[in-house]
Amino acid sequence: MSLELTGLVKDFVSTKILSKIELDFLELEHWETLQHIEEINYLTSAPVDVCKELKLKDNSSWQLCCAAVLDAARPQKTSRTERLKNLIEKNSLL
Repeated sequence: MSLELTGLVKDFVSTKILSKIELDFLELEHWETLQHIEEINYLTSAPVDVCKELKLKDNSSWQLCCAAVLDAARPQKTSRTERLKNLIEKNSLL
C-alpha cells in the first residue's frame, strides 16, 4: 500500500472527484494487489469514517477502499470490491 493510494482514497471520499491520471494510478495499484494477493501477509485497515463513506465494513483494508472508489468512479459489470473480498477470504487475509 502506498501513501498515494491512501491520499487518493481520502480525496475521493471528501470530494467524490479524481482525475483520469489519479484513477489510472488506483487501477494500477488495484491490479498489482490482484496479481500479488498470494504474496501479501496482512492488510492495513482504513479509518472507520472512510470505510463508512464507501459503504464498507468497519476496518476494511485500504485495498478494498481502493476497489470501492474504482467501482464508484469507473463501474464495471463485475464489482472490483466483491472480487477482492473473495480473494481476501480465499487467502485468509481477514
